[in-house]
Amino acid sequence: MAFLKKINPVSKSNPDTGFGILPGQLGERFVNKDGSFNIRKRGMPFLHQVSIYSWLLSLSWLQFIAIIILLYLGMNIIFASIYFLMGPAQFVGLISGDHWGRFKEMFFFSTQTFTTVGYGRINPIKDGADIVASVETITGWMFFALVTGLLYGRFTQPKAYLSFSENALYAPYRGGWAIMFRVVPYKTNHYLTNANIVVNLAFQAETEE
Repeated sequence: MAFLKKINPVSKSNPDTGFGILPGQLGERFVNKDGSFNIRKRGMPFLHQVSIYSWLLSLSWLQFIAIIILLYLGMNIIFASIYFLMGPAQFVGLISGDHWGRFKEMFFFSTQTFTTVGYGRINPIKDGADIVASVETITGWMFFALVTGLLYGRFTQPKAYLSFSENALYAPYRGGWAIMFRVVPYKTNHYLTNANIVVNLAFQAETEE
């Protein structure tokens, strides 16, 4: 493994593991100040490291919807281009006579085939167009099946909806000293009962003279 970036590349030897109290002043950190991991994995092929499913689940809803829309438009543009290059003789029901109008008709015919709506005004009449339309129909089935699975996976991900206090407090507690912080479930109808909390702490000791 290797660090993706260095906060201070000219710093001297530093025993800090990256979980210390001075993240902006020390050299290399395992966890960045925004909570992301500052680690790059090496030694395995790229395709073995990538998990598209996990990546899609980790995206924000805006990013996820944008990718789905872009994929939908991209695949339909590809199929519409194939239909357009095959020529109008492969279809019946075309109205437009110019290239742009014909491509627009092919695009919307592609969307209707992709979603299996099929309004019926434009129909393929030659074997070439029939074969491409059949392939597009299967592609549409698989696309929406995958999107449905991803939506189910995103909606069913467990989430705690917990909010923590900005700062911890080191203060007297039951005859001793303790580090204290507050945590609260902030969603309606979310409560904590018999909660067990495990806290991992990393300290950095500094001595002078």
